[in-house]
Amino acid sequence: MKKTTRSAAQTWTLAALRKAWIEFFAEKQHMQLPSAGLIPAGDPTLLFTTAGMVQFKAYFAGTETPPSKRVATIQKCLRTTDLGNVGRTDRHLTFFEMLGNFSFGDYFKREAILWAWEFSTQKLGIDPERIYVSVYLDDDEAEAIWHKEVGVPLERIKRLGKADNWWGPAGDSGACGPCSELYLDRGPQICKTCNCSDKSACGLGGEGDRFMEYWNLVFNQFHQDTSGKLHPLPQTGIDTGSGLERVAALLNNLDSVFDTDEMRRIITRIEDLTAELRADKTRVVYAPANKEPFRVLTDHARAAAFAIGDGIYPGATGRGYVIRRIIRRAAMFARELGVFEPILFRLVDTIAEIYGPFYPALADKRADIAKRLRLEEERFLHTLDQGLGRLDELLAEHKRGDAKTFRGDDAFLLYDTFGFPIEMTIELAEKAGLQVDMARFEACMEEQRKKAAAASRWKDLTLPADLPLKSDRATQFAGYDSPTGKANALALIRDGKSVAALSAGESGFVILDRTPFYAEGGGQQGDAGQLTSGAGAVFEVSDTQKNGGFFLHIGELKSGVLNVGDEVSAHIDEERRQGLTRHHSATHLLNNALRAALGDHVLQTGSLVAPDYLRFDFSHPEKVDAVALARVEAQVNTAIQKAADVSAEVLPIEAARKKGAVATFGEKYGAEVRVVSMGDSGGLSIEFCGGCHVRNTGDIGFFHITRETSPGAGNRRIEALAGDRVLEYFQESLNELHAKVGAHNERVQRALDGAPVPEGEALYLKNDLPDLAAAALKRASDVLPLHENMEAMRARLQNAEKRLHKLEKETQSRKAGAIFDRADELLAAAESAGEIRVVAGVFADQDADSLRKLGDRLKEKGRGVAALLGATTARGPLLLYMADKKAVDQGLDAAALVRATAGLIGGGGGGRPDMAQAGGKSAERLEEAVAEAKRIALTQLSGAGK
Repeated sequence: MKKTTRSAAQTWTLAALRKAWIEFFAEKQHMQLPSAGLIPAGDPTLLFTTAGMVQFKAYFAGTETPPSKRVATIQKCLRTTDLGNVGRTDRHLTFFEMLGNFSFGDYFKREAILWAWEFSTQKLGIDPERIYVSVYLDDDEAEAIWHKEVGVPLERIKRLGKADNWWGPAGDSGACGPCSELYLDRGPQICKTCNCSDKSACGLGGEGDRFMEYWNLVFNQFHQDTSGKLHPLPQTGIDTGSGLERVAALLNNLDSVFDTDEMRRIITRIEDLTAELRADKTRVVYAPANKEPFRVLTDHARAAAFAIGDGIYPGATGRGYVIRRIIRRAAMFARELGVFEPILFRLVDTIAEIYGPFYPALADKRADIAKRLRLEEERFLHTLDQGLGRLDELLAEHKRGDAKTFRGDDAFLLYDTFGFPIEMTIELAEKAGLQVDMARFEACMEEQRKKAAAASRWKDLTLPADLPLKSDRATQFAGYDSPTGKANALALIRDGKSVAALSAGESGFVILDRTPFYAEGGGQQGDAGQLTSGAGAVFEVSDTQKNGGFFLHIGELKSGVLNVGDEVSAHIDEERRQGLTRHHSATHLLNNALRAALGDHVLQTGSLVAPDYLRFDFSHPEKVDAVALARVEAQVNTAIQKAADVSAEVLPIEAARKKGAVATFGEKYGAEVRVVSMGDSGGLSIEFCGGCHVRNTGDIGFFHITRETSPGAGNRRIEALAGDRVLEYFQESLNELHAKVGAHNERVQRALDGAPVPEGEALYLKNDLPDLAAAALKRASDVLPLHENMEAMRARLQNAEKRLHKLEKETQSRKAGAIFDRADELLAAAESAGEIRVVAGVFADQDADSLRKLGDRLKEKGRGVAALLGATTARGPLLLYMADKKAVDQGLDAAALVRATAGLIGGGGGGRPDMAQAGGKSAERLEEAVAEAKRIALTQLSGAGK
């Protein structure tokens, strides 16, 4: 046995452990890759990056080529499956760092095992006699390597089943396989749950604390599809994971990961803050009696800070909801330390100082992280006070009813609406002598989970296991410079299976060796178009997607037969592509303009580039006001008007960063990246981007922002148009405004009816807007002035409408007064049927309210009255039939009369026997309709009186 290079008794800091890991695997020719973000790039099967291998799933599947066959990482991870245990146990964390070494078709079990042993014993200084290992049930090969080559006695090797020694996949599908785990024997004094005098009595993988697993070696041999079926991988691989904090705790003989040096610094800061934030200014010291709130605050502060730093902001759904839960849980536990004010945001500086040297982006964003945390904490503390009040009400309600059980629906209400952890509801309910109905609470949770799953369901474009292609035959994209090209059909897929041919009428995917069709990515929608063969096959492409390195041309074969191996002519829909490139290039200019107007904290968090519009999501904590939006729009149009060159180049990723190229959250980048620059040296925009763009900013034409909203807390969304769509939008808006102004002036004319305009009232609107948008938009800089002129007209119209409404009410009152004066005249002209008088009348320029008031006045003047009234209104002809109780008792039915006569005015309506109403489109037969109603009414009444 070689001499160890470091004493096991020596104190290990987390920084030293990171350094040792990187140096060891560099010696083994591993390329060190940076940690991926906590948002899994291009992987909709996972909410968060939960393991080191997540960013490498495509490499293991063989659909993408890795930058090196040997890779080592230190990956930041976020897991919330055991959120309720964080703080209670010594080991559970939501945020942690995972040490990992990976092989993609290079070394396999032997090297992985030998290097794990070497690192453990030589680098870390662990006593070999204290290391135990587990292997999968039927993995004879792994056991033989451990026993025969490493020298681990068989009594320290244990075979375990799938629950313990099978790993993966990460998400619904991906690489997986048997694994072998390394355990450290902490000694018989540790385990208090079983008899450890005999080592075999405390098994590996059990619940005891004596044997602690610290490294998992996964031997990737299979790909599991979304149905759960295993397929052999084209090449085997190694994926290892070792929790940084757990290893440090074991090396330093610590009971808890929270006692490691970096987390202890956060705990010390919390102790200091208790003296600052408690009402009595008492400094609370971390101790066994209060360890849970200290641990929860420490873990959750790290998790929230790293998540926000990676663009995951607290929100109501998805990832944002999980981060919100973490923050709210921490706020609840802070109260156990006597802290009733926001505290997490005050820990950000300490976290940035600790982790900034290894994760510099975290330090760079500390101010923005702290601001977002503070806003979220303040919002919840207000909600929490309300929630505690609601809990008191619910407890009092249960007590009045002599209940023994606290309703599960109420527990869920507190959890879902007020963010109460169920553990706290249970504790407070038990103090009041109530047991929470957990079965019902879990049922409510399951209902919510089903709704969330239904809302986020993703259609997996999984390639069939029998696809006769390897990653080295990935589709070559050749569509930056030409909309057409010749290609060969490498594979055809129908109903999830590889087929030799497609026949007319069949839908499926076509994979080509090269293509001008852009596959959806970076927010840009996939191309559409046609594939045609010399034999007459026509495949209509409706969309293009990408899986690994293969472009999937999705569509239907319209005619002929398409065979694997056929040569085809590929032709994209050029008009659609032009729309896409204009909107994509405008998105880059928009991103740059937003950062200039609002600050460098603005980061793209999502985008959609469609042929007819763009949507751009970005990090910003508050609404962007109209002045700032106008400034952003003007800057984009200025850039367009400069007609600057747009160029693209492929650079090593570090060279691209040095040039100032902006990357996008959630995107996965390799060792080399495509950089799109606009203007001299990227002065107008410079970004990582694989999408399609115009050749010159002037080709965009025009740009206009149509909407600014929020898709979730901490994020804003802009929707905008580019090119011809701007002209179309303004023409539609001009047409609408012209129509509204014309209709307004006509209403003014009717309202005045020859009367003089009231003094000081500008009722008529002068329309000085152009008829044609194209006449006003000669260049990009004309967009904002035209928009402002139209907004000014809308404001004038709104004010004039208010004044007109006032005038119309006055005019209507005057006209209504005139018809009220005719009540006696109408009664005198009424025809009688028995004791009922039937009044009929048609009036010009009245409304329903005036007719109702006239009907009420007629009924007031005597018993036994039916009023059949009609009027012309600004909206069209109107029928209103009313009857008092005596008339209804005698058989008159106003609703039946409306149904019988509304058709004469081209309308319909209904009501009750004592009052009914109908509107229509044609006023020419209004008098005929009222006369017909009168005839039917007299007939009804005469018949009833016999």
